[in-house]
Order: sequence, then structure tokens, then C-alpha cells
Amino acid sequence: MPEGPATRRRGLPWQHAHLVAAVSILLAWSLLAERLAGLLFLPAWVLVTQLIAAGSLEAARLRRRAWLGQYLRDGSPWHRRLRGGVLMVARHQLLAAFLALLLLVKLRLLIWVGWPLLLLAVAGLVMLRNALRRRLARHVIGEHLAAVTRRLVVMPAAGLLALALVVAALWLPQPYLVGLGWEEALMGHLQGRDAASLLGVFQRLGSAVELTQYWAMQNAVAALPLGAPLALLGWLLLLLTQSAFAWAYVRLLVGADAMRREGRRSAIALLQDAGEEERP
Repeated sequence: MPEGPATRRRGLPWQHAHLVAAVSILLAWSLLAERLAGLLFLPAWVLVTQLIAAGSLEAARLRRRAWLGQYLRDGSPWHRRLRGGVLMVARHQLLAAFLALLLLVKLRLLIWVGWPLLLLAVAGLVMLRNALRRRLARHVIGEHLAAVTRRLVVMPAAGLLALALVVAALWLPQPYLVGLGWEEALMGHLQGRDAASLLGVFQRLGSAVELTQYWAMQNAVAALPLGAPLALLGWLLLLLTQSAFAWAYVRLLVGADAMRREGRRSAIALLQDAGEEERP
């Protein structure tokens, strides 16, 4: 029997259970003790990398196929050769690995007030995606509607989340670093941070970046001739780190949505073409 509107409305919350599950796993991992989180760091890194890569590869292949469909004839063998192979997969895997690393490290450094923003971002992404899909339904071919919607929703969702994170970072209490030298500020606030594990090394590096941005912004007025460059450095680091974190987080949600909604076709077929060799 075809599914009616009432049935779809009743099942709506379960349609997004995969997003809630992904965020819940991240939250649970970020709250683990240092040693246990370090032991699970590499599996978590691999899993998050694959989720981010699934969404970015889907968008890349969508762009590539649109370009091929516009310029190449259907019967041309270059359709298969140029639609994306090992190099495309490797490039997106490397980028996804970097974003996954940044996401995991920032989650360990995130204080409690940041998690409501991340949970609200899930609801905001779903509402934005559904609204965009309704508008695009009249214009986009049905089989490509979900992929096009996922591609277009990333930028506004990540931008809004990055803005919220920047405001939260400025509103929350910060370490007082006025009058301290940069090395003195780092040494005074990084002492006692465990660097024995790989995760500990990355956390120290992330803490150093955060301290640098706060140190630059707080000391910009005091260092008269260097005030403007210091302030610019602080704001630039703040915007870059929060934007990269928001981008990675939204990419993770979009990748999870792609793998859940498209099933094996999105989870496997995105990587399947990479190993395809030209057939005579």
C-alpha cells in the first residue's frame, strides 16, 4: 500500500535517527577519559573520515557528471574515464581525514555550552534541507534531487553554525593573557596537558592554536605598533578554526545522511568507480 502523508509524518522522527546516533556517538567519545579516548581515537578517526568523504565524493561526482553531460557525447568512452577515479577518491579521502582530525580534536576541547549548538545544528540542517528540497522539487530531476539538496545545504548550514560558534567563543570566559609573551602564555596554560598519546599531541596543538588567537586579540591594544596585525591574526585564527570545525561537522551530517538515505548505492557506489578500469 502506498505510504500516505499521515504515515510519513508519523515516521518522520525515525528518518533522522541516524543523525542523532552519529552526534550521540561523537558526544560519548568526547566525554571519555583521556586514556580510553586515546585508545579509540584511530577507529573514530577512520569512521568520521569515511562519513565526511561519502558526502564530499557525492558532491564531487555530481559536479563532474554535470560537466560531462554538458560537453561530451553520451557514447564517448571519456564519460567513464573522466567521471572520477582513484585520484578523486584519494584527494577527498585526504581532505576528509584532515577535517575529521580537526573535528575530533575540537570536540575534545569543546566546553558544555557548545554541544547545544551542535544539537541545534542537526535540527537546523534537517529543516533547511526539507525546505530546500520542496523548492527544488519542481526544477530538479527526481533521481538527483536528494544529492543536489545535500550539496546546496552545506554552505548555509556551516555558515550559520560557524557564526554561532564565533559568538559563543567571544561570549564565554577566556583565559586572561594580557601582558604575557606568546611563549609564556603557552607554557603557563599547556602545562599538565597529556601528550603521551597521539590524541594528546593533537589536543596540545589545538589548545595552542586557541590560546594564540585569544592572546593575539587580548594583547592587540597593548602592543601599540603591532595592534592591528595582532588583532587581525586573532580574528583570522578564530574565524578559520570555527569555520573549519563547522564545515567538518556539517559535512559529517551530510555524509551520514547520504549513506543512510541512498543505502548501498551511496555508501559503496561512490567508491566503486574508483577501481574501475577501462574495458575494451
